[in-house]
Amino acid sequence: MAAGRRQKLARELEGRVAFERRAYLLLPGEGQRPAYDDYVISHRKRAAEMEPALGFAIPEVGQPYPRSSLPAQCVAAAVAGSHPEAMDALEDALFRAVFVELRDISSGEVLADCVRKAAVPDAEALVERALADDDCRERVFAEHEEALAEGVHGIPALLVPGYAPITGAVPFEALRRAFLHLVEEQNP
Repeated sequence: MAAGRRQKLARELEGRVAFERRAYLLLPGEGQRPAYDDYVISHRKRAAEMEPALGFAIPEVGQPYPRSSLPAQCVAAAVAGSHPEAMDALEDALFRAVFVELRDISSGEVLADCVRKAAVPDAEALVERALADDDCRERVFAEHEEALAEGVHGIPALLVPGYAPITGAVPFEALRRAFLHLVEEQNP
């Protein structure tokens, strides 16, 4: 689920819900989608209409698409393990890199920039270690496989035990109402 909406819900429902960040690989392989196409752009336009304040950039057909989401997920896992307090800022920086600046988050340089923006010390070294860590890559792939088994096939995604996955750019008020219903259902 988009970090901003998750953060807002967590603040509003503090103490009544808990979120666990899990990896989902939109592009697990290298170069699976070489360029932006009409399909991807149509979803970007819808997201931009729903949340204009987020500043979504609309790419041109044929513009290069990020090569893979695996490097970003490995870096996020490394930051979560060593600097969990920086995760919200990292998620925001990664979001901006992909959806506002149209940068390739499979690039070590772009990832180091995002890690720096999250105020994590020695960003380049952290990114280098994360991208070389085979165990981290295996954990990320395992989380991705778990998500697929739960029925997740897109981003943002939210899993609530016992319910079908919520995927896509769902308006905040709809998420808020759903969560309030769940909280009230669990604690009548």
